[in-house]
Amino acid sequence: MELVITLIVTIALTLALREPIRKAPWVFYLIALALDVMLLLGLSSNLPAFWRDLLVVTMRKGALGVALFAVVMWIGVLPRDGKLSKWLRPIRAELSIIACILIAGHMATYLGVYISRLFSPAPIKAQVTAALIIALLLLLLILVLGITSFRFAKRRMSAKNWRKLQKLAYVFYGLVFIHVMLMLAPSIFQGSKAALVTVIVYAVIFGGYIIARIWRAVIDKRDQVDLDASVREQGFEN
Repeated sequence: MELVITLIVTIALTLALREPIRKAPWVFYLIALALDVMLLLGLSSNLPAFWRDLLVVTMRKGALGVALFAVVMWIGVLPRDGKLSKWLRPIRAELSIIACILIAGHMATYLGVYISRLFSPAPIKAQVTAALIIALLLLLLILVLGITSFRFAKRRMSAKNWRKLQKLAYVFYGLVFIHVMLMLAPSIFQGSKAALVTVIVYAVIFGGYIIARIWRAVIDKRDQVDLDASVREQGFEN
């Protein structure tokens, strides 16, 4: 339920803050980075209870980063001529960068926990090892996708090569879902309704996206959309 509320609020803020994000994206990058620092340094303990709990839910559990990635995903499958698509597509790259920064903070928080378990004398569960491997892969993908979303990186790439590289995002989305399943499966088997609801929400978001993405590809092929041209205004070399 926490993810659903975070997703609704994230969508509302994305729509409301479209112009500020477009005009001054670095402000939002710094805000996201500041939230990461607060989380990693444990500064949330100095906050009032409400804000501390909010930071834990949205940042430590990764709900805000995932919600923003979900927005980025779904923007890509919206009807190209629709008002919502035209409103949000110009800031899709910026939203992706913000999401990368936010989710990196979440991943860094838990990475230490996974590594400490590896060096613990207690037997290591296969689930923990698998989760750590996936987390490291996700971190690598975050770095690649995040850096290449900046305009300075795009200026050194062609639109065609950038689009090929961005297909790694599909790998990222798939690994996110697998990672969530590995983390929540034990709780589900123990009868946790909250964990089950969370998995269902993830399944709806990612499963629905797969269907919508296939539909978008079919429509684009039918309409003979030049996909390279559709992103070329973002500052590529050609």
